[in-house]
Amino acid sequence: MKYARFQIGGKALYGQLEGQTLREITGAPWLPHKRTDRAHKLSDANLLSPCDPGKIIAIGLNYSDHLGDRPAPKVPEPFFKTVSCMVGPGDAIVLPREATKVQEEAEVAIVIGKQCKNATVGNALDFIFGYTCANDVSERNWQKNDLQWWRAKASDTFGPIGPYIATGLDPANIKLYGRINGEVIQEGTTANLIHSIPKIIEFISRVITLQPGDLILTGTPGIPKDIKAGDSVEVEVEGVGVLSNPVRAEQA
Repeated sequence: MKYARFQIGGKALYGQLEGQTLREITGAPWLPHKRTDRAHKLSDANLLSPCDPGKIIAIGLNYSDHLGDRPAPKVPEPFFKTVSCMVGPGDAIVLPREATKVQEEAEVAIVIGKQCKNATVGNALDFIFGYTCANDVSERNWQKNDLQWWRAKASDTFGPIGPYIATGLDPANIKLYGRINGEVIQEGTTANLIHSIPKIIEFISRVITLQPGDLILTGTPGIPKDIKAGDSVEVEVEGVGVLSNPVRAEQA
């Protein structure tokens, strides 16, 4: 199944994707809901980020081919992205005026389906509703030189998410791609995660209670590249779809 959050007539709605049609449902798909008899053409809908999380947690350095000369972390290394940095499909990634080196990061994101505390590797998958595409946009000089990553990772528009949430994927083998202007920059699979999706959930939920709709970004493969105004950036997660966002400079 694929689910979307979309806007029709100024109202935000949830729906199930059926071909080129969005069938409205009565609430968030990870909560109790019903299908309605209202349907909309996909072409008439403005797709939004597919969930409205209370928190976004991202994992750093979780693919060997992204490490460079850095050692592999012994445990998952989470950090926060603010919910205010999140944008949806087609929304612009806006480069702050002071930014000098901004890069894309293609990632598979987990959507939590039910409250999760003290999960284990053995039951962690029970708490997942589905998966979506994420772009962990990052300003590298701020990331390197600031004491905290607050602006490097969470500047406005630095969190594109979407276009859909897909259920029923194999978390141990989800392929993903990152593209700039149609050129494949990153390619990977969750089979190559240093710390698996169950391990990530176990580690985080020991100290933080995860709530339905929360997002966890699982890490980025390979070597991301700089983006500039005028570029088009895509993240593709097999089984989910393609998240596409234009890049523009901040206006004075």
